[in-house]
Amino acid sequence: MLEVIHISDTHFGPDRSLDIRGANACARSEALVSEILNLPFVPDFIVHTGDVVNDPDSGAYQLAAEVLSQLPAPVYYATGNHDDVPMMRAALDFGEMGLIVPEEKEQLCYRIGGAAGEMDFFVVDGKVPPGEGPHGFVSENQMEAVINAISGEKPVAVFLHYPLTPIGSTWIDQHLLVKNGRDFQDRLAEKAGSHLRGIFSGHLHRGLQIYRNGVLQSGVSSPACEFTAGPTDQSCDFLPGGPIPFNHITFSKDATTVKSYSLPFG
Repeated sequence: MLEVIHISDTHFGPDRSLDIRGANACARSEALVSEILNLPFVPDFIVHTGDVVNDPDSGAYQLAAEVLSQLPAPVYYATGNHDDVPMMRAALDFGEMGLIVPEEKEQLCYRIGGAAGEMDFFVVDGKVPPGEGPHGFVSENQMEAVINAISGEKPVAVFLHYPLTPIGSTWIDQHLLVKNGRDFQDRLAEKAGSHLRGIFSGHLHRGLQIYRNGVLQSGVSSPACEFTAGPTDQSCDFLPGGPIPFNHITFSKDATTVKSYSLPFG
């Protein structure tokens, strides 16, 4: 059995003063860390699915490293649309990992090691050039790397910043998904079969649970602020000052359990 904490979208600024839509990003991330430290168990590891910082900035990553280093277990990071891979690798302390795409590609695509040895855990980079928008895309070289690395004998879970398939909200479905997400999910399911335990993401600043073609997709919200996600919304509004969210995922021999925490701030 593995106990994993899933967090995302902390949006640190270059100093502690940055407000995201009226909420202090650093103070709220510190509250997130405090709540995880107060859990009655120590997780095997923690996955942060991207947007560690609000803008690529070495000072922001240093502040993120200072705060997140207090977490009680190894931390793994995915690349968000606000992130920069070389800066992440330079500033953040990753848990034991094995790159499955060469570092010079500047794609943060790797297998999680350490406590995850009884499962195949992968982190995938879906970032596109900033000028293309906030959606994601999983490159063919990453798809092949992940598919080839799946043993076929162990349970499989995949973490990335962007959700793969529509959630039923017009603006989000048009702008925030992985453009080739259906293809990626289908290829994962074909290779892993019943071993595919879930695909886990952030980016929406909302919680997410989807069950598509027998595959769980689970998302966690942001401590910085939430997005609206109405079925017919044509734009995104920001909801600052909400509760502090994180997910507790338990991978057992025959089940994946996602427990969502939503805790008061201040």
